[in-house]
Parts: sequence; structure tokens; C-alpha cells
Amino acid sequence: MMYDETGQEDRQPVYLPENRFHWASNDEVDKPLRDLSRGPVHARFRQKSDQGPGMSPGEWMRENLPGLGATAIAAIVILCVVVAIYTDLAGILTR
Repeated sequence: MMYDETGQEDRQPVYLPENRFHWASNDEVDKPLRDLSRGPVHARFRQKSDQGPGMSPGEWMRENLPGLGATAIAAIVILCVVVAIYTDLAGILTR
């Protein structure tokens, strides 16, 4: 009997499926467009021409609420820091 040094001799082989993801080449990807009409150059991509039905409210919430929540939390933290600095400075200046 042959001994496996890793201790895996009794394990069944594992089936690993093919990778589901397709790596796109540069020729398959939309190229960014330049919009020089305002400010610094921003990468803009072509809009898809086949617009299906609009998003339902549930889809909109799943897509946008995490970003809105993160922005709100960051704004509250920044506001608290500004208020704390202002009150400290006001306390120092009034002494």
C-alpha cells in the first residue's frame, strides 16, 4: 500500500467545474468616450440602446440604497467631527 504524505489517501476526488466567467479581450469591451465639454476628462461609456422595462422599486433599492446609506453614514461622521472641533475651539477661545 502506498502512503500519501498529506493524509489524503482516503478522500474521494473532487469535481471542479469549468470556470463560468469569460475573460474578455480588449476588442470585446466597450471603449470609453471622452467628453471634453466640462471640466477634467471623465470616462463615459455608451448607453445600451435596448432599454427594457424600468426598474421596480425593489430593484432600485437593492441597487442604490447601499451607496446612499454609506454616503449618509460618512456625512454624519464628518458632521460630528466638525461639530466637535468647533465646540472645542469655541471652548478654548472663550476662556
